[in-house]
Amino acid sequence: MRIGPSLCVSLALAACLGSVWAQGFPDDATPASADEISKRFAGKTFRVSLADGGSWRVEYKANGYYFFNASTGFNDSGEWKTEEGKICSKGRRGGNSCNEIRVKEAAIYLKRDNGEIVQFVPQ
Repeated sequence: MRIGPSLCVSLALAACLGSVWAQGFPDDATPASADEISKRFAGKTFRVSLADGGSWRVEYKANGYYFFNASTGFNDSGEWKTEEGKICSKGRRGGNSCNEIRVKEAAIYLKRDNGEIVQFVPQ
């Protein structure tokens, strides 16, 4: 069987995406309590770099509202809250989501809905 260029590209892309989805939290990262997550996020703005080269800017207000800007041009805002080990958002455009949070010293990691682990870097 001859493998054409488009199949090679598809296989390479699948391998890359598979490695992103299989990625886990750093070894020493631990789940955070709802209170700790609130303290780390409230009143702060973060940058997030994605595996596909894109980025986010997310601002969490202490009053429970957030503002989200993606490098793709997608913007959203809504409400956020914490649960044990999770941060949850209810966006006007993006819908509802709860994502696992783990911390390692000052670093904050979030598991996206697609399984990718991203780090929230304070601005």
